[in-house]
Amino acid sequence: MDNRKIIQNILDYIENNLKAEINIGELCSAAGYSHVHFCRLFLYHVGISPSEYIRRRRLIYAVYDMSNGMTKVDIALSYGFETYAGFYKAFKREFNCSPSEFIKSYKGEKPYKINILQEEHIMISKNKIQKLLHYWNLQSECIGNIYNENTGRQSENTYYIGDDYVIKFSANYGSIKNSISITNSLAKSNLPVAEIIKTADGSDYLQDGELYFIVTKRIKGGQLKCEDIFKNTNIAYKIGENIARLHNALKTFDESNFRKANILNDVKSALPKVQNFVNLNEDFLEEFSFIIDKLPMQIIHRDINPSNMIFDKGEFRGFIDFDLTEVNIRIFDICYCATAILSECFSNQSIDKNIWFEILDKIVSGYESINHLTADEKQALPYVVYSIQIICIAYFNEYDKYEYLTKTNIDMLKWIINELKIGI
Repeated sequence: MDNRKIIQNILDYIENNLKAEINIGELCSAAGYSHVHFCRLFLYHVGISPSEYIRRRRLIYAVYDMSNGMTKVDIALSYGFETYAGFYKAFKREFNCSPSEFIKSYKGEKPYKINILQEEHIMISKNKIQKLLHYWNLQSECIGNIYNENTGRQSENTYYIGDDYVIKFSANYGSIKNSISITNSLAKSNLPVAEIIKTADGSDYLQDGELYFIVTKRIKGGQLKCEDIFKNTNIAYKIGENIARLHNALKTFDESNFRKANILNDVKSALPKVQNFVNLNEDFLEEFSFIIDKLPMQIIHRDINPSNMIFDKGEFRGFIDFDLTEVNIRIFDICYCATAILSECFSNQSIDKNIWFEILDKIVSGYESINHLTADEKQALPYVVYSIQIICIAYFNEYDKYEYLTKTNIDMLKWIINELKIGI
């Protein structure tokens, strides 16, 4: 058995025994390694030590339990903390706030299961980040967690540095390189983006081992909350306007530097994996294929979801995270943004889902106030929405950690199909 499988078995054991006593020595024995060799392998594959990983997973599950009404004292004792004071101290050190403050600001969703056999999953300790900050002369700044405003999930590859900066890391040099290139170019176009901060020696990024780090200015404001859009659909109009402005700036870039997507091929590949879940026949593909070649393509953001849009007091402040930027049909960004908004709120019983069609219309109207959409593009909107959902479901279904997202997006696609009644 290779080392990754051995470490994954240990991760599975930890996940199933978070409320029991976990002895590091017993983990070493189960892995068949000495203490030193086991801890070295664990750090290599996971990014942090076994004890830090166990503590972090317990605290993340504690958030989920609190959101479901379990008392904080019971949670502390159930996860092996001898006193509530000890739990409180560990929680505040991890999340930079008290348990009560966290629950007031974020909802706690069930944590993803970690599976290093299915995808790269790198964690890093704050101590490690603190040691790297001197490369930007920011070693005196505090490190703060970043949370998804809609789900409460903690980002594992980005952190706030003081009040004014963000540090991000990845093992994918290509995505870091593209992000730097796009951000620097957009800044010259006077679009609001997270400005890249150079290291003390003038570099745009820092390589440390297999990881690449960048520091950016923090765009003032917060991630867009989907509930706010359902309450005030005029926000959707502003989103559409700013997608159009972004597209106009991206048109000036050299397309040869970016991956060229083929959404029709992607959905053809994904549809057989989804047909067991959703009754969408292949007539939909035939109808879409008649339109697809008429749809304008260009460089797009590709990941315009609520967590990648920064607003402040109702005003748009900027897009972030250009890691997935590619050449694609331009209405992909419009449809992806709309479906991402619906996905975040789909299970919220207090939301009237039918308002989503108004949100989609407002995004389109805002876009058209700056960039005209062709008749073919307007006709293709439902097909692109379907395609995005099918591709997402097929992707999510490949990973254990996306079990909840898979179900949500299946239910969501069924609902959209029933409402639109196209391609069925």
